[in-house]
Amino acid sequence: MKKTRLSRREFLFGFRQRLSVQPSQATSIIHREAKKADEYLAHENYDDAKEIYLKMIEHRSDNLVARQKLAYCYYKLGDIKNAMKEFLELRKRGVNSNFTSLYLGLCFAHMGDIENAIKSLKNFFDITKPIVQRAINLQIALYDSNMAKKDDLINSIEQAIEEQNKMENSTL
Repeated sequence: MKKTRLSRREFLFGFRQRLSVQPSQATSIIHREAKKADEYLAHENYDDAKEIYLKMIEHRSDNLVARQKLAYCYYKLGDIKNAMKEFLELRKRGVNSNFTSLYLGLCFAHMGDIENAIKSLKNFFDITKPIVQRAINLQIALYDSNMAKKDDLINSIEQAIEEQNKMENSTL
């Protein structure tokens, strides 16, 4: 057997090249689909966005960003049961973001579970979203005074989200 003499540089870089993973065609397709879904979401085309996010989660169930966007699509489409299921799955997987807390709280409120809605909303704290924060704090105070009402909670927080988004020209 003939020995081949390699320099240290050839040895190290050759080894590194063997270990490097080239992006697959499937990965680039997924990125294109994600971009398309995000465009649908930005244009409030929740149904088409939902379908793409479902496929993305089917491909990789640990894609928490796609799962959160899917939950939001369900919420905006009025499918509160599925939205809640996805937001609870996010919580189970350790996602305790303000976004998840806010929309999970709204899902609980839609289902008539004001106690759990308030528990979830208490996890929302964002001083950069003062309009939403103020509406949540008001609903928590009303709940503590036994004056909270399901429809008032939902309407005041959704209205605050809308006002906040208009002010920032973004989506919460």
